[in-house]
Amino acid sequence: MSGPLNVSTSVVAVLQLAATATQYLKDIKHGSADRSRLRDELRITVCLLEMLQDRLEDSNDLPDSENTRMPQSISLLGGADGPLHLFRQVLEEIVAELAPQDKFRQLSKPFTWPFDKKKVAELLTRLERSKSHFSLVLQNNIVDLVRLANLKLDKIGDKVESSEAKSRDSDSQKIINWISSLSFRSRHVNVLDSVQPGTGIWLLEHATFRDWVKSKTGTLWCPGIPGAGKTSLASLIIKHLEQEPPQENTFCSFIYCDYHQRSAQTQVALLSSMLQQILQSYSSDVLPSEVVTLYNQHQKYKTHPTLAQITEILGKLVSTFETFHVVVDALDECAESEEDALRFISAISSLGSSVKVLCTSRSSSVFDAYFSTASKIEISAQQADITTFITACLQDQVRLSKHVVKDASLKEDIIGAIIQESQGMFLLAKLHVESLSRKISRKDVRLALKTLPSTLDATYSDALERIYSQDSESAELAELILFWVVSAKRSLTVQDLQHLYATRELSDGDSLDEDDIPDGDILTGVCSGLIIVDEESQLVRLVHYTAQQYFENCHHTRLLEAKMSLANISLTYLTLSNFSSGFCTTDEAMSLRLKQFPFLLYASKYWGSDLAELDCTDIGPRIEKFSSEAAAVEAVNQAWSLKTRKFQHTNWSQEFPRHVPVLVLISAFCLPEVLQYLVSKGHKINARGSDGETALIRSAGFGHVENVQALLRLGAEVDAQDHMDETALQRAARVGNETIAKILLEKGADVNMKAASDLTALMSAVSSGNLEVVKTLVEAGADFKAETVWGDSALSIATRSGQEGIASFLFDQGAILPKGPAGRRASIIASRKGLHQLVRKLTANYDAVADKPLERQSSRLMEGLADIQETEQVASDTKTEETIPEQTRTDSRTEFLDDMEEIGYNIGFHKRYDLLQQLGKGHYAEVYLCANRVTGVRYAVKVRIFVSQASEKQRSAELFREAKMMRFLQRDPHPNILRFVDLFAEHSFEKTYLIMELVPDGELFNYIVLNTRLSEDESRKVFLQLFSALEFLHDQGCIHRDIKPENILLADKENLVIKISDFGLAKIIGHGTEKWEWVTTLCGTPSYVAPEILATDSKRKYGFPVDIWSSGVVLYICLCGFPPFSDELYSKEFPFTLTQQIKTGRFDYPSPYWDPVGDPALDLIDSMLVVDMEKRFTVRQCLEHPWMREAVPQILAEPIRTESPEPMEEGEERRNAPFQKRSLISDLNK
Repeated sequence: MSGPLNVSTSVVAVLQLAATATQYLKDIKHGSADRSRLRDELRITVCLLEMLQDRLEDSNDLPDSENTRMPQSISLLGGADGPLHLFRQVLEEIVAELAPQDKFRQLSKPFTWPFDKKKVAELLTRLERSKSHFSLVLQNNIVDLVRLANLKLDKIGDKVESSEAKSRDSDSQKIINWISSLSFRSRHVNVLDSVQPGTGIWLLEHATFRDWVKSKTGTLWCPGIPGAGKTSLASLIIKHLEQEPPQENTFCSFIYCDYHQRSAQTQVALLSSMLQQILQSYSSDVLPSEVVTLYNQHQKYKTHPTLAQITEILGKLVSTFETFHVVVDALDECAESEEDALRFISAISSLGSSVKVLCTSRSSSVFDAYFSTASKIEISAQQADITTFITACLQDQVRLSKHVVKDASLKEDIIGAIIQESQGMFLLAKLHVESLSRKISRKDVRLALKTLPSTLDATYSDALERIYSQDSESAELAELILFWVVSAKRSLTVQDLQHLYATRELSDGDSLDEDDIPDGDILTGVCSGLIIVDEESQLVRLVHYTAQQYFENCHHTRLLEAKMSLANISLTYLTLSNFSSGFCTTDEAMSLRLKQFPFLLYASKYWGSDLAELDCTDIGPRIEKFSSEAAAVEAVNQAWSLKTRKFQHTNWSQEFPRHVPVLVLISAFCLPEVLQYLVSKGHKINARGSDGETALIRSAGFGHVENVQALLRLGAEVDAQDHMDETALQRAARVGNETIAKILLEKGADVNMKAASDLTALMSAVSSGNLEVVKTLVEAGADFKAETVWGDSALSIATRSGQEGIASFLFDQGAILPKGPAGRRASIIASRKGLHQLVRKLTANYDAVADKPLERQSSRLMEGLADIQETEQVASDTKTEETIPEQTRTDSRTEFLDDMEEIGYNIGFHKRYDLLQQLGKGHYAEVYLCANRVTGVRYAVKVRIFVSQASEKQRSAELFREAKMMRFLQRDPHPNILRFVDLFAEHSFEKTYLIMELVPDGELFNYIVLNTRLSEDESRKVFLQLFSALEFLHDQGCIHRDIKPENILLADKENLVIKISDFGLAKIIGHGTEKWEWVTTLCGTPSYVAPEILATDSKRKYGFPVDIWSSGVVLYICLCGFPPFSDELYSKEFPFTLTQQIKTGRFDYPSPYWDPVGDPALDLIDSMLVVDMEKRFTVRQCLEHPWMREAVPQILAEPIRTESPEPMEEGEERRNAPFQKRSLISDLNK
C-alpha cells in the first residue's frame, strides 16, 4: 500500500493529465452531445479528486503521531488496480484520441469526433466508477476525522449507525439525488469555466463585499445592467466563499436563476436544492435521520416533500453552521413576479440567524425598496476586466493572435476601441471580439475597429453578416436554426430543433428514424453566439431579449419564411408513419411517444398558427391526404387536446374527444381557404366528433371570423348544437366576440335557442362581460324573461356577478329581476359588493314603509302559514335531525347557492356524463360509476340525497365543504388523496354531483372484512401512505376529522395503494401545523372520534391530533380485525359505555388476536391513542417510529410476552389482556 505522500504525488500527476483532457474537450466546439456529457462528467470527477488532494495536503501537515492514523481508504487510492490508476487510464485514452484532433483544429482543418456512442458509454461508466471510488474515500475520511477529533455520537446516532450500516452508501446517494432535481453545481462549473482568469478581482476586494463577508449577518445586493457580467461575478463569489471560508464551520449555498425556468423555480424547489447542497457535504453514513425518514415516507409512492417539510429540515441544518452564506444570481429571473422573488429571499432569511444573503439582479423600483437597508454594490463591466478578457481572446483567436504578433500596436487599438463601444457590457465586448475574429488582414481589422457598432441592433446586424460569411452549408444551417428560434410560438428545445431539421427533407408518410436525427451541438454551434442553450432544460433562446426585438423589426420577410418553414415541417411531422398506430390508449404509452417524438406537442398545437398571414395554397391537398389516415388524425387530435400543465393525474392522456373530423380539427386555426378546399373534396361541413362540436362551433369559439364566414357560405348549419346543446352563437357570446355574433345573427341564428339547463346566448354574453355583445343580442330580439332551470335570468346573472353596466342596460330595456330566490339572491350579493345604487334601481322602494312607525296588527287566520317548530339540538353518540322551517329552508337554499357560486359549479350533468351502476350508498349520498360522454373516461360521482327538509342545510354545508376542500387540495395534488374532477348541480336543489377519480378496488373496510385482518407488512404499506397524506393535509392547515376504513379507498389492492376520501367534515384551521385555531364542533364517526371531541361544549377544543387518534383506531383494526372501543364490551365486569371508553382511553390487546403482532406496532398504537392530545404523537413522530421503517430489526419484530405481568397502576392498561371473545368486522358483516 502507498503512503499519503506517494498518493498525494500521484493525485497531482493525474490532475495535470485531467486538465489536458478537459481542455481538449472544451476546445472542440463542434463535437457531438457526447462531448458535453463526457466533459461534464470529467469535471465532476476532477472536482472530487481536488477535494481529496486538499485532504491529503492537510494530512501531510499533521504531526507524525496523527499522520500515521490516517484511514486505510487513502492508501487504497494507489496501487496497480487502484482508483487513481483506473482514472488515469480513462484520461490517457481521451488524450490519445483528441490530441491529433486538436492539432487539426488549430490548423483550421476538418476533424471528426473519434468516439462512437458505445465507446462514450463505456468511458462514462468508468468515470462514474471513479467518482464512486473518490466519493467513498472522501466519506470514509470524514468519519475518521470526526473520530480523530473525539466527537461523540449520541445514543440515537449509534443505534442508527449499528442497525443501518449495510448498503448505506448507495442509499444515501439515492436520497441526495431525490431531494431535488434542480442541481446548480454543473451550472456553476460551466459558468466558472467561462470566466476569464484575472477578472472580477475588483469585486472580491471591494470594501463593502469584505465587510459583508466578515459580518455575522446581513444582505448584500449587487444590481447591474443587462450584460454587465453579474452571473460571472456570482460564480467568482461562490468560489471565493467555498475555497476561502471566512470562519470555521461555514457553508455556502447558491442558486442560479433563469428566466426561462421560472415555472420550475418554486420556493420548495429552490429550498430543496439548498438542502441537497448541504447533504452533499455529508458522508454517506451520517445523513440526518429526518432526511432519511422524509425519503422513506415519499419515495415509495412517488410523492414530493412539502414546503413546510423542507423548510423545517433546512432550518435545523442551517442552525448547525456558524455562518451560512446564500448566493442568489439573477433574482429578477427567479419567479413570475418580483414580489414572488422577494418572498423567496424572505424565506431564506427566515431560516436562522446565521444566514447571510447576496443577490445579483437588474435594478427595479420594487427591488430598490426591498433592499433599501441592505449593503449595495453596483455591477458594471470594469475597464480592467474588459482589457483582461480581450487580451485573452486575442491569444486564443488564431487569426487575431497572428495579426497582433506582427503589429504590437494593434492590440492596444483593439482594446481601446472595444472598451469605448461596450458601454459597460461584457455582452457587447464578446460580440465585438467575435466580429473581429474572422478578419483576414490587419487592415481589415483596423477598418472594422472604426465601424464597430455602437448599438445593440447594429451589433446584431454585424453578427448576422458573420453568419452569412461562413461556408454556404453552415450559413444555411445557421439561418434556419436562428429564425426558427425567433419565430416559434414557444421556446424550442434542442430536441425540437433536431427533429425539425431531420424532418425537413422527409415527405408526407415517411418514417423518422434514429439515424435521421442530427447532432444538437452542430445545430446550435453555427449561430455566432446569438443563441444560448440551457444545460438543464435544453431550451434554446436568443442571447438577449433585445435580439428578439431586432429580428422582429429588421427581418420581417425572413421571419415569414421561417414561419412557413415551421408550418410545413410541422405538418410533415404529423403525417409521419411513426404515428400510424393511432392514439395512445394509456398514459404510459403517451409518455413514451412524447419522449421519442418531442416535437409532436409543438407540431400538433401550432402547425397552423401562422398560416393566415402566409401563402398556403399547397396546404389544402396535403391536409386532404392527411385526412385519409384516420389513425394519424386521431393521434394528432389526442396530442392537440393535451393540457399544457404537467401530466400527473390518472388518465391525463385519455381526456379528449374521439373521432374528431379533420374539418373540425383545423378549425382551431384561421384557414378559410383550406376549409373551402376540404368541403369541395367531399368533407361533410356539419361533421362532428364525440363532443358534438362542428367546424362552425369551434371556429366561433376561437374567434376566427374568416372561418365562420366561409363555413356559412358553404352551407354550415347555423344552429347546430354540441353535446352540451351549445350553438355557435352561444359559443361566440360566451367568449364575447361581437363580430361573429353579428355574422351568425345575420345568417338566421336563433337568438333564444337554449343550451343545457336552459342557458341562452344572452346569458352567455352577460357571463363574458361584453356589453356590446349583450346589446347586439338584445337588438336581435333576445328574451329578457327567459330563465334557467335555477330561476336565473340574464339580469340576475349580471347583477349577481357585479356587471353594473350590463345590468343597468338590461333594466333600461325593460328587464326585471326574476321572482323568487334567484332574484333576491342576486340583489343581496350585489349589495355585498357595494353596488347599492344598482340594487336600489332594481328592487322595490321600501323607503315609505321604513319611515312609518311599526303598528300593532290584530290576529287573523292566514291560510298556508307554515308552522315553526323549534327543537333543541342535543349532542350525543348518535346523529339527530332537526326540523327546519320553510323560510329557513328558503334561506338555506340561498346560502347554498351563494356557497356554490364561491367554489364554482357546472350545470347539465346528464349532458356530459352517463350515469352507470351504483357503487355505494351512505347517509347523505349515493356513489355511482359515470362515464364522460365525450372521452369515455370513467369516474366516480357522489350524488347528494335530501331525505327531509331538516337535513338540507347541514348536508348542503357538508357538500360545499367537501367540494371546496377537494378543489383546494387539487392545486397541489397528493397521490394518496382522491382527485377532484368536477361539480354539477341541478335546478331542483335535490341533487348535486361531485365527480371524482375512480378508485376501482373499493374501501379498505371491505378489504379488511374480506381478509379478516392485515399483516404487519400490509398495514405498514397502508400507513406509510396514510401518514404521508395526513402530513400533507396538516401542512396545508387542514384536518380531516373522519379518518376511518370506509373513507380509505384502494386504488390497487394488489399493491395496497390507498387514497383518502370523503372531505365532508374537513376544515382549514391554519396555515401549516405551527399555528392553528381551535375547533369546537361536535362531529365525526362514534367509534373513531378522539376524546377531546366528546368533551362538553364549554371545554371542547381540538385540532390536528384528532386525525392521529382516528388513524390509531384504524391501525388497531387493520392488525386485529375489530375496533378498540365498542358498545358490545359493556358488561358488569367492564361497565363503560363507548363514550367512557374513548374518554378514558380504555382498550387492550386481547389474546389470541394480538399474539402474532410485534411490540413495535403496539407501541405505535399506544402513542397514537393517548387521551391527552398534547402528548399524542404527531404525524411526523408516527413516520419516524421504528415500526414504520421498511425492515424492523428482528429482535423488535418478535412479540414479547410476559406470563405474569406486574400489577397495573390505576389508569394503566395492560398490553395483552386475558382472552375475551370479540366480534370481528368480518363477522359483523356476514
